[in-house]
Amino acid sequence: MSAAWNFAARPFRDERPVFATVAVCMLAGLILLGANLHLYWKFSRQVVGTRRQIASLEERKSRAQKASEQARAALNGYQLSSLAEESAGLRAIVRERRFSWLVLLARLEKTLPPDVRLSRLSPHFGSPEAVDLDLSVLGKTGDSVVHALAALAKDPVFSNIELHGESSPDKGEPEGYTFTISMRYVPREAR
Repeated sequence: MSAAWNFAARPFRDERPVFATVAVCMLAGLILLGANLHLYWKFSRQVVGTRRQIASLEERKSRAQKASEQARAALNGYQLSSLAEESAGLRAIVRERRFSWLVLLARLEKTLPPDVRLSRLSPHFGSPEAVDLDLSVLGKTGDSVVHALAALAKDPVFSNIELHGESSPDKGEPEGYTFTISMRYVPREAR
């Protein structure tokens, strides 16, 4: 059936309600399109602000991560240095505990001349392989100092021998000649 455009012919078709409905739908569509465009524009503006916030939060996050890594590295460095200090202290204690007094005293007894006797001995555990010793020694004669220094110099386990003080019986020392020696002792097992 073809639609005739003659509106005077019978049966008369009134298509105005269809056009009115189409016009109302078009108007509603335009209103909804305008509302959607307005919402899209509003959303775009909010998203731009949110993107800025996200970017600033990401930047803060990266700065916080760098700061935490630096703090962690500093803390690890501190822990390592404190562990190194503790281990150095523990090694010094182990060196002191492993130090053989019997071997040292037997060596001094063998090395020192018979007219000299030991009155004081104090070790200083500075280096891992050697021990610094301070000795106070009593001698019967003035030559005892020379004999003791010569005997210590001949022994290979003693080095850096220095005479620090000397006193004689005429200076108020009733037991004989007193002298103080400092030297380095390197035990054979440390060589």
